[in-house]
Amino acid sequence: MVKPSALRASRSATVDGTATAAPRSAGRPTQDAAAELRERLLNAATQTFRAEGFGGARVEEIAERAGISKTTVYRQYGTKEDLFRAAIWHGMSDLRGRIEELLKPRRDFAKTLLVLVRTLTDHMATTDTIEITRVSVGESHRFPDVAKGFLQYVNAMLEPVAAFIASAAQGGTINVSDAPQAARDLLTLVAGSVEVLMGIPTTPAQREQRAAHIQQLLLSAWRYQLPDHQHNSRT
Repeated sequence: MVKPSALRASRSATVDGTATAAPRSAGRPTQDAAAELRERLLNAATQTFRAEGFGGARVEEIAERAGISKTTVYRQYGTKEDLFRAAIWHGMSDLRGRIEELLKPRRDFAKTLLVLVRTLTDHMATTDTIEITRVSVGESHRFPDVAKGFLQYVNAMLEPVAAFIASAAQGGTINVSDAPQAARDLLTLVAGSVEVLMGIPTTPAQREQRAAHIQQLLLSAWRYQLPDHQHNSRT
C-alpha cells in the first residue's frame, strides 16, 4: 500500500522529477522574490551611501538595513563599487516621464513654463535629490563613469524641455535660437540657487516665489510674445 506522503510527493513531480504543484522550501527564489530582494537591497544601499558616502559606508550595515546577509549582498553585486553604482542609478527618479506629461499641449506657453519650473524647483529641493547629487559629485573623482552617467541622465531629462522650447520658438512665441542651451539655462537657474547648492531646506512659499521669478526672467530673456487672443483681451 502506498503511503499518503509518498502519494503526495508523486503528485508534486513530473515524470522527469521536476517539481510542479508542491511549493519548494529551498532553492532559487522566484522572479518576484528576487526583484523584491534587489529593491530592498538597493534602497538600503542608497540610504547608507547618502548618509555615509562611499568611504564611510559598510557592507555589513547595508546588509543589516536590508535584512539580508553580507554574503547575499556580494552575491547580488560582486563588489562594493558595483553596489554603489547600482544604488546611484536606482536613486535617480524618472523625472523625464513627469516632465513629458507636464509639457503636453494643454496650456499656453507662459503657464506651462511656470508649472515646469515649479516642478523642477520642488524636485531639486527634496532631500533625496540633494543627497544623491551631493554623493554623485563628491565621488565623481573615484567613479568617473557615475559622473558621466549622471550627466547623461540630466541631458535625457532635458530633451523634452528643449523640444518644448523649440516648438514655441518655431511658432514665434519666443525668440530662441538654441533650444538645448536654453533648456540647460533653465535648469541652471533652478539648480544654481544657494539653497539648492547648500542643501538648505525651503518652504513651499519660498519655492513658489522663486519659480515665479525664474519664469519672469526666462520670458523676458526669450522675448515672449503674448498670443493674439490674450493680447487683444488686454487692449
